[in-house]
Amino acid sequence: TLTRLDLYKNQIGDSGAQYLSEALKTNKSLTLLQLQTNQIGDSGAQYLADALKVNKIPTQDMAHYRFLVLF
Repeated sequence: TLTRLDLYKNQIGDSGAQYLSEALKTNKSLTLLQLQTNQIGDSGAQYLADALKVNKIPTQDMAHYRFLVLF
């Protein structure tokens, strides 16, 4: 069972974030997601934020990560 996913410095962009967000929506075991130093822009951040609304991960290490402020 996958519990930790470290994608540090993997050149993940918006399309990669979109694919990742689909997987996160059905996540049952992941407790740590690391996405530092990637190339995720506003649309990719929106995909991830939407996925994390559906299925929360207890620890998300998103240092050096640009996020949209969602209200």
